[in-house]
Amino acid sequence: AGAPGQGKTTLALGMAATVTIGGRWPDGSPSTAGNVLIWSGEDDPADTLLPRLLAAGADRAKCFFIEGARRDGEVVPFDPARDLRQLLAAIEQIGGINLLVIDPVVSAVAGDSHKNTEVRRALQPLVDLAAACDCAVLGITHFAKGGQGTDPTQRVVGSVAFSAVARVVMVAAKVKGDGETKDARILARTKSNIGPDGGGFHYFLEQSEPLPGIHASHIAWGKAVDGTARELLTDPEESDDVDGESSARDEAVEFLLELLQDGSAPSKHVEAEAKAAGIAWI
Repeated sequence: AGAPGQGKTTLALGMAATVTIGGRWPDGSPSTAGNVLIWSGEDDPADTLLPRLLAAGADRAKCFFIEGARRDGEVVPFDPARDLRQLLAAIEQIGGINLLVIDPVVSAVAGDSHKNTEVRRALQPLVDLAAACDCAVLGITHFAKGGQGTDPTQRVVGSVAFSAVARVVMVAAKVKGDGETKDARILARTKSNIGPDGGGFHYFLEQSEPLPGIHASHIAWGKAVDGTARELLTDPEESDDVDGESSARDEAVEFLLELLQDGSAPSKHVEAEAKAAGIAWI
């Protein structure tokens, strides 16, 4: 989770790339090589997701995408609760997966994403799928507006069930720094049911040309940092700006830069994403 413009999708695809090649995580520990499956309601696989995966060094043969489900001979939008059996069959056909990425995770909820019971019910098929496939599920989401200085786990947009169901919650934000950490961002662990809380890593967004004529962003990891997520993620670009109108405008600019960094999008899609991110259409 994080505010717009922090490279959350790029982070997730960087992790997916690490899985495909059995690479090393930022702390130096090795990853087991395996297939990754990506379901994105925001980005096109061909012109956005795959280039970013390749920029991160992914094995193209181990990258798969959910583009819909087949029902009565027609391709329809994927629904995890309804299409789980079809998805499990597809996963078995490709030889299993080690990671499923969902961007944004709120798209898995057909009902009210602010209601605890509806969110838990909607996420349960994904929990069941992870158990059946022995894979990790990584969901991407936004921060709700405001709440600087509070527990970052409480700032995840929508129902608290999103954070409660997750075994680990990681948050991304810009931080103040100097020298090599100037304009750096930090990915920090704010909740963990399977290990210690706190700590994280600096990261930077860089550009490359993985395919001729196609530019894509990728993650460059920095040094490890200690402390709680609340201490590490100060959101300096927001807290230092006392002009509310200017702050809201800057947030909208960052949101648009992230959403449109790989090309244009229909205005209705932009408006829907802005609403989900808590940004006024005006």
